[in-house]
Amino acid sequence: MSNAETVENAAPESKSGELFQWGIMGAFLLLLIFSYWNMFCNAAKEWSTNELYSHGYLIPILAVIILYMRRQPLRPSTDKERWYGLAIILFASAARILMSSFETGDMYTFVIAFTGLILLVGGTSMLRWAGPVSFLLLFMFPLPHTATQQLLVPMQHFATHASTCVLKILGFAAFQDGNSISLGTSRIDIIEQCSGLRMTTIFLALSIALVLINEREWWENVIILLMAIPIALVTNITRIVTTGMAIFMFPESETLKKLVHDGAGLCMVPLAIALLVLLQYILTKIFVEDEGPSQLDMMDNPQDVFWKDQKHIEE
Repeated sequence: MSNAETVENAAPESKSGELFQWGIMGAFLLLLIFSYWNMFCNAAKEWSTNELYSHGYLIPILAVIILYMRRQPLRPSTDKERWYGLAIILFASAARILMSSFETGDMYTFVIAFTGLILLVGGTSMLRWAGPVSFLLLFMFPLPHTATQQLLVPMQHFATHASTCVLKILGFAAFQDGNSISLGTSRIDIIEQCSGLRMTTIFLALSIALVLINEREWWENVIILLMAIPIALVTNITRIVTTGMAIFMFPESETLKKLVHDGAGLCMVPLAIALLVLLQYILTKIFVEDEGPSQLDMMDNPQDVFWKDQKHIEE
């Protein structure tokens, strides 16, 4: 039998073996979701009733998209990797029992269990490209009520103070009164939804997603992640200032005030993304990237190749 015939015969077996592994992964994942089903129901209830966490539905969808973009061939795990994966899953189960008395605490153990499942089925090879996505899943779970309140109070105060300062710089007669801004005969109340917590959570998740789908130096990724929170806060302040300007100039038009408030809210995420793209552009102009590995290097060490370069190996 020729070498060509051998390759042709082996390819279907390799493909069928990989499909079988994906089937095993899917079965274990369904079992894991079933075991955490009550937790997902509690999280979904929070998504539908609490505006601060209404973005929770989008995080699993974003995680699936990134996993699809970063996917690499699934390789069998070794016995040692399976034992490590099983140990992580058992640790997550024990941690879930211990944290069940804490509000929303057991939800976070799903991320640990999911990481163990990746190692159990796909080994360290799958852990390299799928494991980082696990951290993204943290953002779909609501924070404990106590932690939320501890974050909301200083964030409300900061948003109120910073927005008042910006309005004064722009020439408006703005005065801070607690978590409210007085503008002539009008008044803006900076409620919990305007604190910036929701925007910060959403944009931090988007920044992590961007880091996962872009090949950059580690320090560039750190800069992007560190700038995510300031960009989110600036975007939230821009919304408050824009609404305050409309209220000051048109104090009697309730329709216009609502239109500006809702319109500014819709523009927050696009504006934040635009600022992040600008940051990436600046980093690209300041620091020149190297050419990266050659195609020969990628063929010799496929496990170290970034997901976007897999097409070069296939070619």
